[in-house]
Amino acid sequence: MKNWILLSSLLILLSGCSNINGENEFYEKVNSIEDALKDPDWKQLNLLGAKLEKLYRHNLWKIQLMGDEDEYESLQESINQLIAAIEEQDMTEIKLEIATIKTYLEDIYSL
Repeated sequence: MKNWILLSSLLILLSGCSNINGENEFYEKVNSIEDALKDPDWKQLNLLGAKLEKLYRHNLWKIQLMGDEDEYESLQESINQLIAAIEEQDMTEIKLEIATIKTYLEDIYSL
């Protein structure tokens, strides 16, 4: 019972502060990738993709508290596919993965 109360308290705390739970950071990284597509610098896009993946790994425990297993695993898969699309310089696939990532983020952070 104590664990449940502690977990519930932590979840409430995290859901109330988007700075703490990483929501704003995720959207900033995704939006920066989207902005960089207007005049693609592929080295810069590779760096941004790597930063997004690092942010995901850093905030994984928070995401696991907020979303279900399907959501956070699918988010990781989409980030990996985004990185692969950047390496292939596939603009269509990059845009598709950005939209997919945003959808997963909305699902995870919609409490």
